[in-house]
Amino acid sequence: MKRYLLPILLVLLSSCDKIIPDDDPKEKDATSYYANLFAFNIMYTYYLWADEEADAIKSWTYDDNPIEKVASLRYKDADGNLVDRWTELMEDCSSFVTSVTGNGKTFGMDFVLLRYGENGVVMEITYTYTNSPARKAGLKRGDVVTSVDGQELTMENYADLLTEKVYDFPGTIKLGMLEGDNVQMSAVEMYSDPVHVVKTLDAGGKKMGYVHFTNFTWDASPDLVEAFRQLKAEGIEELVLDLRYNTGGYSQTALVLGSLIAPPTVVQSGEVFNREVFNSRLSASLDEETRFAGSFTLEGIGKPLNTLEANPGIKHLWVITTGHSASASESLICGLYPYMDVTLVGSTTYGKFCGGYLIESKRFYDALAQEETDIDWQAGKTATDGWGIYVIASRYADCNGTTRSMPSGIPADYPATDDPRDGFDLGDPSESMLSAVLALASGQPASAAPALTKALLQQPLPFHKPGFGVLLY
Repeated sequence: MKRYLLPILLVLLSSCDKIIPDDDPKEKDATSYYANLFAFNIMYTYYLWADEEADAIKSWTYDDNPIEKVASLRYKDADGNLVDRWTELMEDCSSFVTSVTGNGKTFGMDFVLLRYGENGVVMEITYTYTNSPARKAGLKRGDVVTSVDGQELTMENYADLLTEKVYDFPGTIKLGMLEGDNVQMSAVEMYSDPVHVVKTLDAGGKKMGYVHFTNFTWDASPDLVEAFRQLKAEGIEELVLDLRYNTGGYSQTALVLGSLIAPPTVVQSGEVFNREVFNSRLSASLDEETRFAGSFTLEGIGKPLNTLEANPGIKHLWVITTGHSASASESLICGLYPYMDVTLVGSTTYGKFCGGYLIESKRFYDALAQEETDIDWQAGKTATDGWGIYVIASRYADCNGTTRSMPSGIPADYPATDDPRDGFDLGDPSESMLSAVLALASGQPASAAPALTKALLQQPLPFHKPGFGVLLY
């Protein structure tokens, strides 16, 4: 089942541990009061570094700004460097939910952000989804956007502009293109199928499967099984798994995909895929390992999924990675390494070595309704409508206890550069990164991508879409 839907563990503390449990909410701002109550209980119970941050957590009061308080508690190392870059309390978690489910109002496109000129910023389209507004508007991989609704993207405004116009409140938008044209489109409710491209290619006489996978959504599992069933029927010997833009998602989906890729004997014997390390409060009550399996029955999926039957028994796994390959992508790679030949081509992954729960405040207050307490759970649910928290709850490791992505990502075995403006779609054998993999698989050296006249002077910018780097248990 979806582990983030496990029953909420309530820790409404006594006065000796207090965040002033006898405070009168009528004397407080209701939203602040109930948001603090919600966030405190979740952090105290689930947070991976709750022991290290125990004093700061117990000093919490209802007068704190809850969003700032959660941010202040994110764990740092002895030198003051931020270790936990992901725990976040959100006043509106709807765009976050959309990002990890694949369902919601969207334009159906993905992009990277680049510094352009002295103070400019551009969006470089990396791919668009089938039947999406972006695809229907003619946007394609390599297109470059310089303005949104008439506002040029700059270092000062790009983060706020894209958050509001593209993610939080998507409506009708006009994009100004580098070549001078304008593209207008309206967001729609749709499922962005993350099993984006599935092909069989030739590499020196070997049949190579290719899968571009964009997000570990819950609903992706049946499509993954069907994709691998197709690749098995076509007799693939090796697999190219393209995770260059896959920023994470559900650990359960990673386990399903791992069970489709790992050697069939490993799957059949139920070997350990990942181990998990929780805080001291949770370690005694939660499972500490997950295992490969030949079949899965998943909540909300109509039929059992037979991964062993669809497993093609590949001899070598090639993974295309970049700094946008994060979280569930990294845990998948980590879990497969001990059992098979895995080669990474591209650049170092993001470095998300832990996972957590997405908990909406309404679930907390619904759980509170079942407890014997004087707290007005209905008032809390109403006052914090839409609030949610993504809380880091565990660190993952492989069957040997090794976390390959800690602390700063998994290095690529062979460097290759992603260039959306190379003129080729994802899955095309001539596309820069895929051509490097096919050369290596054929026994040839991977040559550097040629200098392209269309290429931009690129400096990637630190803007992450909602849900970036999420591993959901």
